[in-house]
Amino acid sequence: MTNPATDRVAIWVGERQLPLIQSLSRAPGLKVMALGGDSATIRETADRLGAAHVLDPKVLAGVEADATLIADPSRIMSTEVLSAMIAETSRSNRPLLSMAPRPGSIEESAELIASTVLPSPVPCFRDLPQGQRFIAAADSFEPPNAASVEISGPEAETSLAGRLFDAFDLLSVWFGLPSFVDATAVRPIGGPGHAVPRRLFALARFPDGRAASISAGVDGGRHARITTLFGPGGRMQSLDGRLDWTGPDGEVVEHEATTTPGADDFHRELAESIRSHVRMNKSGERTRSPELIVDLLATCEAVLLSSRTGEPESVDAVRRMIGRV
Repeated sequence: MTNPATDRVAIWVGERQLPLIQSLSRAPGLKVMALGGDSATIRETADRLGAAHVLDPKVLAGVEADATLIADPSRIMSTEVLSAMIAETSRSNRPLLSMAPRPGSIEESAELIASTVLPSPVPCFRDLPQGQRFIAAADSFEPPNAASVEISGPEAETSLAGRLFDAFDLLSVWFGLPSFVDATAVRPIGGPGHAVPRRLFALARFPDGRAASISAGVDGGRHARITTLFGPGGRMQSLDGRLDWTGPDGEVVEHEATTTPGADDFHRELAESIRSHVRMNKSGERTRSPELIVDLLATCEAVLLSSRTGEPESVDAVRRMIGRV
């Protein structure tokens, strides 16, 4: 019998995410109930974990668990499959989570936007204890005038849009949603001009004149997130969850000791995020309204569009193009 303090999760996984899933299975308070995927390696991993193995994402959504996770950022779910997963998890009152903000394709999203229960991207910084600490600390900082966010890591952890969503989701706490975004995609040196970008730089301009810069990448290195706020309170920075606050004249207001980052930092964040969503779901809470999720998806799409056109893009204009968000 499962310990009542243990949250059960059913996971659709890709080959590249198997090391992540094996690490996730060792997270305290989390039990992998089922793995979905169509390879022998995924089946073998499920057997080692004592989990069921399924071949159909729609069947996975029906597995008895506390949450269902789509943990293959590169897989594009059809509207029919994703709609069925949304319907089944909604019927069972369990969160449907995804390591990519939009597990369906852009062209098929219009039909899904009508749903009231879109998949929730994980992990996002403001769902985590360290993110909530940073937000609470910023309450004493006064509203920031500007900000910068850098979030990076290996491609197997999430999609580029996943890192963008994480950044804009956090910025929305203080800035709301931007009016315009201006982005540049970084292409590999010597690579083909049409190569898929693995890093984006974006400038977001907000209606009240404030601005923020975002650097998001899936081009390797360890999972890292740096958020810096600038304003009347000086500079407040979160470096992998550790707080560094200096006042307007450079005086140290608060500085948390540096800790050694580990290779499994992302694994711990993902486990914490899953448990956070399960806890909120059981209590009837919602971190984000469906409208906010759609607005954040539109913001990410505006950044990706700007990186292709080389021109600033209006978030509202993209938001109105329902087929694109």
